[in-house]
Amino acid sequence: MVVKPLDHTADVGFDLEASSLEELFQAALKGLLDVMFTSPPQGGRKRRRLRLFAEDLETLLVRFLNELIYLIQTKGFVPGRARIRVEEEEGGYRLTATLFGEPFQEGFGFQGEVKSATFHGLSVRKEDGRWKARVILDV
Repeated sequence: MVVKPLDHTADVGFDLEASSLEELFQAALKGLLDVMFTSPPQGGRKRRRLRLFAEDLETLLVRFLNELIYLIQTKGFVPGRARIRVEEEEGGYRLTATLFGEPFQEGFGFQGEVKSATFHGLSVRKEDGRWKARVILDV
């Protein structure tokens, strides 16, 4: 799994690379946590279930990240790790995940609010047998 920060003028972004869709979405969680915290949790004792559906992988990735942002900033739940499954269904893709996290703590080193994941510059593709994505976050 590879997460590379992007140099972007107005927002924050990262490139992702992984061997599977599930690993790609886990890398997106890691990328988000690296933007939001200096020392995010690596797992956690608390669990949350997540089920999302979208007509394409780009929309699914944006919905996933925006749901994580909501959980962190509104519910105070910081998921440090996730067990994720992405399945193609008629009409789109379904993501089911178990998130493992901790309540928001000052010790995580919160670096500032993220407004949302955006569709600007977004891509999800399979290239040379690897899944790759580019994500831009509105901060």
